[in-house]
Amino acid sequence: MRKKRSLNIRTHIFMPEETETLKRYRDGQKDYRLKLRFIALLLIAGNTGTEIVAAAVGKDIRTVETWYGKYLTHGPDALNSFQYQPKRCFLSDDQLADMIAWVKKELPSDTKVICHYIREQTGIGYCQSAVAKLLKKNGLRRLRPKLIPGKPPSEKEQTDFIEKYEKLRKSAADPESGRVVIFCDAMHFVHQTVPATCWGDPSERPVLKANSGRQRLNIMGGYDPVTCKLIHETDEKNCDSEKTIIFFKKLLRTYPKASMIKVFADNATYFHARNTQEWLEKNPRISLYFLPAYAPNLNLIERLWRFAKGKLIRNTYYEKYKTFRCHVFRLLNNIHNYESELSSLMVEKFQIIRQ
Repeated sequence: MRKKRSLNIRTHIFMPEETETLKRYRDGQKDYRLKLRFIALLLIAGNTGTEIVAAAVGKDIRTVETWYGKYLTHGPDALNSFQYQPKRCFLSDDQLADMIAWVKKELPSDTKVICHYIREQTGIGYCQSAVAKLLKKNGLRRLRPKLIPGKPPSEKEQTDFIEKYEKLRKSAADPESGRVVIFCDAMHFVHQTVPATCWGDPSERPVLKANSGRQRLNIMGGYDPVTCKLIHETDEKNCDSEKTIIFFKKLLRTYPKASMIKVFADNATYFHARNTQEWLEKNPRISLYFLPAYAPNLNLIERLWRFAKGKLIRNTYYEKYKTFRCHVFRLLNNIHNYESELSSLMVEKFQIIRQ
C-alpha cells in the first residue's frame, strides 16, 4: 500500500502583512478551537516544524496540514468558522409551522405523541430524539404549565381591589394610625413526600421514600405585610368556624393596641358561618374584607404557603409524623429567619389574571 505524501509547507513564504492579518484573526476569535488554527499558522510562519506545531496545538499532523492547505487555497476566512451545514429538515416550512402550532395548543407531554402526529399528518417518520432536537431548534422547551383559576374575576374587580388595598396599606404603614392589615388563608400540610423537579445526575435518578399515612396539619394563618410577621393557629383539627374564631382571638392578642385589624380573606364557608359572623359583631376591632372569588393571585399569603411547601415537603422525606410536625412548626414560628429569601417573593405587586 502506497503511503500518502504529506503536504510540503515550505512552499509558501509568509509576508509580514500576512502574519499581522493572522494575528488579528487569532486575537479576534473567541472560540479557542478556531483560535488554535491561527496559532498553528503563525508557528508555521515562524519556520516551526510541522511535528512541533501539531504537538503544540494538540492535533494530528494531517489536521495541521489541512488547515494550511485551506489557508493557501481559500484564505483566512476559511479557517475562521466551522462551516457547519445543518441537516435539512424533512418537513416543509408549512408542515413545520403546523406542527409547532399544534404543540403549543395541545401541550403534549411525550415526544412519542408528537412523532405519531407528524407521521399521521405528513407520512414522515421521526424518532423521539430527533423530534426533541427539532422542538428545541425552534425555541420550544419542556415546561411545567402554570395554573390559574378557570373562572377568574374581571380585570376591573382585580384592579379595584388593588386600589383599595393600597389605600389601606398606606394607613397601616403609619404606626400612629392603629390599623393593621392581614392576609388570611388556610393551608394543609400532609405528611407525605411530594416529588418535584430538581437537579441531579441522570445516570443515577433520584429515588424518594414515600409515607403510607395520611396525617396532616391544618393551618389557619395570617400574614402582616408591614412587619412581615406570620400569625397562625396550627393543629390536626379541621379548619372550621371554631378554629377561625380561635385564630381571630390570637390576632387580638398579637395586636392589643390596634384599633382596626383589616383581614383580607377568600370566600371560604367558615368565614361566612353564623358563629364567625356573630363573634365578629361582638369584636368590631376585626373587620373582614373578602377577596374577589377565584383570585388567589390577590392573596399575598398564598406565596408564603408555596414557599413553605418547597421548604418542607418537596423532595423531603420524614420517617415519623412527629418529626414532620416539628419541622412545620419550626418554619412557621421563625419566618423571620427566611427574610432574605422572602424579600423578593413577598413584594406587594399583584398579578392581574386576564381572561
